[in-house]
Amino acid sequence: MLERSSESWRESVRLLHILLLLIPISLLSQSVPKINSISHDWFERGTTTVVTLEGENLAQVNGFIFSGDGGLTATNAPPPVYSASLETSRGGIVPAENDEKKLRLSVTVAPEAPLGGRELRVATPSGVSEPVIVNVDFLRQINEAGPNNDTNHAQLVELPAAINGAIRDGARSDFFRFKAQKGRRLIFDVWAFRLGSPLDSSLALFDAAGKELARSEDVNGLDSLIDFKAPDDGEYFLEIRDSRYKGGKDYKYRIVAGELPYLDSVFPLGGRRGQPVEVELRGRNLDALGKMKLKIEPNAPLGQQEIRAHTTGGFSNPVLFDVGELAEFTEAEPNNTTTNANAVNPPLVINGRINGGKDVDQFKFKAEKNQTFIFEVEASRFGSPLDAVLYLVDSHGKVVQQNDDAVGADARIEQTFGEAGEYFIRIRDLLERGGEDFGYRLSIRPPKPDFTVNFFPDAPRVSRGSYAVVNVDVQRRAGYGGAVEARLENLPAGVTAEPLLVPADSAVSPQIIVHAGEEAALGHYPIKLEAKGVIGGQRVGREGRPQEDGRAVREAFLTVLDEPPFTLEPVTLSVRMEQDQSATVEVAARRHGGFAGDIQVTAEGFSSGKEPLGRNVELQPVTLKGADSRATLNLKAKLDSETGTRMVLFKGEAKVDGQTVTQYSRSIPLTIDPFPFTLSSSLPRLAVTALPPDRKSAAGEAEFSVKANRRGWFTDDINLAVEGVPEGITINATNIARGGGEAGFKITANDKAPAGKEVSLTVVGTANINGRNYQFRSSPIVVTINAPAAEAASASEKASAAK
Repeated sequence: MLERSSESWRESVRLLHILLLLIPISLLSQSVPKINSISHDWFERGTTTVVTLEGENLAQVNGFIFSGDGGLTATNAPPPVYSASLETSRGGIVPAENDEKKLRLSVTVAPEAPLGGRELRVATPSGVSEPVIVNVDFLRQINEAGPNNDTNHAQLVELPAAINGAIRDGARSDFFRFKAQKGRRLIFDVWAFRLGSPLDSSLALFDAAGKELARSEDVNGLDSLIDFKAPDDGEYFLEIRDSRYKGGKDYKYRIVAGELPYLDSVFPLGGRRGQPVEVELRGRNLDALGKMKLKIEPNAPLGQQEIRAHTTGGFSNPVLFDVGELAEFTEAEPNNTTTNANAVNPPLVINGRINGGKDVDQFKFKAEKNQTFIFEVEASRFGSPLDAVLYLVDSHGKVVQQNDDAVGADARIEQTFGEAGEYFIRIRDLLERGGEDFGYRLSIRPPKPDFTVNFFPDAPRVSRGSYAVVNVDVQRRAGYGGAVEARLENLPAGVTAEPLLVPADSAVSPQIIVHAGEEAALGHYPIKLEAKGVIGGQRVGREGRPQEDGRAVREAFLTVLDEPPFTLEPVTLSVRMEQDQSATVEVAARRHGGFAGDIQVTAEGFSSGKEPLGRNVELQPVTLKGADSRATLNLKAKLDSETGTRMVLFKGEAKVDGQTVTQYSRSIPLTIDPFPFTLSSSLPRLAVTALPPDRKSAAGEAEFSVKANRRGWFTDDINLAVEGVPEGITINATNIARGGGEAGFKITANDKAPAGKEVSLTVVGTANINGRNYQFRSSPIVVTINAPAAEAASASEKASAAK
């Protein structure tokens, strides 16, 4: 009895030990949270709103991250209160609010929070989600509540407000009713197309009797806009539908409605940093605000930003305004011909408008011989309706170059001038339209070498004792060919990443390998990538832009996890092989916490640009079974693979609790050397006639040649042989002599050759270099063997007689 108890105790301890060892594996197998949608993405200043996130792996969310301007916070919201409940007879059964696919949260917006967009992410112990966009508004937010598909069921709204909804059924409309006072000027501005919705809106206003008073469709792209002055006190109806009668949950809309200021345009569309600029405002309900003087601070961010008019009625819609570094010039009419063209001195930015349907703006400037200028229009990128066409004209009136639609509807020309002299740049609208809203910014500037850097993923994860990969993509502009150094900043304690040097003129997309030590601090941390290069003799820095699925996001986050179920280490420290040759690599897998599952091991890396390693190297994954700890991978360089050295690393994948766990090794160099020579045939197809030995004819012969492409230092003899030669065909033997580049072959066919058939021949070249034999096989040469003409005619006669 005592012995049995002791044995039972030992078994319990053993099971407990196994369970404790399995805890880190279970924790790691938790998947990264994912957000698919958010129930509300617009929030009013000074309010708290409960919203629902839908996605995956949301049950363990313990943090909310807002990227962008501050003023927003979020907490887990209490579960909803139901009017009905269940009661059990013996207890132990309670409602389950812990939903992996849904999460309720309370979003609080400070009263002074800046207007505009933010990125929201959720965090769990196993990682950080991708972001969703949320927005801060000054208006009360009203969410469409159906059924509201006719005037009898129209949803009552109090204006001003922002109405958020979706046309879920294309055959139906959404109706809203509101009260208005006589003479009040109301704006109804639809935002759908401009926010990426597929909705092509049709917006209409009706009086209480159902009479249509106004309708709008395509004003801002596919978005509708109604400017309505109430004819009487009373109740009115607003209808929105898809003009093509399509619908779905993604057909979202937002209607900004009320007696609100509205900006049609501002002019100019931008100004110079550190300089004042007076802007002209055009719009509705602007309280006579026609002009405003702005001061652009010396440290104002370069590029586009949103500006709004603020009146007693509130804030207007946002319009884009540019902050630049170049001198500014405003066009002066008349300047429609070369004789009255405005004189400008590049580099500069010209602010202008195409005022009428036939208006053309012309500017004259001087260029030196071999000088290069870029002429670029920015108009549609600011919301201007202008579809610009650019013409570069010389002093004799000859069009040197013209362009339309280089970036969207905006034009761009780059020209290196072969002769010094006076030139003209001309701009007009493609459809010969014009008006006060047809503004543009036309920059004339020399190419400025520069670079930008993107990196991904935006939320990498690394386990203690293991590695993670951050891919770096260097984009070079205007001829910049210098080296770029990139390094990750703000890494937590215990996490390291070696700086990365992208060589001059390199197009490779390299990787930064992140390593977490055994004692690395757990949790998630915001990280940045800093890149440095030399432009014009000056060392410059550029902040890397994180990307998620090819889309730029505001921030990147690194999550450090506890010990994984396994780690990988390369046993082979470097690999070298030639094109069309193979090499083996050994990788060791170290298992942790009793993990005995299968691990699939493969190699990863990039070739030039963003081409994956598989573009140049053939490899098959290897699966390590439960007791295996070493994988041997066979890598074969393709014959046309890029030569040189690139870094590769090894990836292991395993299933734990139904979830995929991925781990990386550190990287090793892989070098591919060129094959000494290749062969190519002058003709892919030939034809010969099978003739008896006593008949001599040119038809029984054919010729082709084989060229050798020697690589690197190789100059030795290449011995040639032809494979696949059938009976009745003879081919002269020949080789390519030392230093030679070509050999000729002559084919002769006799009556034993297989007439009426095609045969495939392959030229095989061999060479012995430093005691090693190299062999290259050419592409197949197809030879058609024809029967003699007389025999062919006889066969034809027999066939006719048989009929």
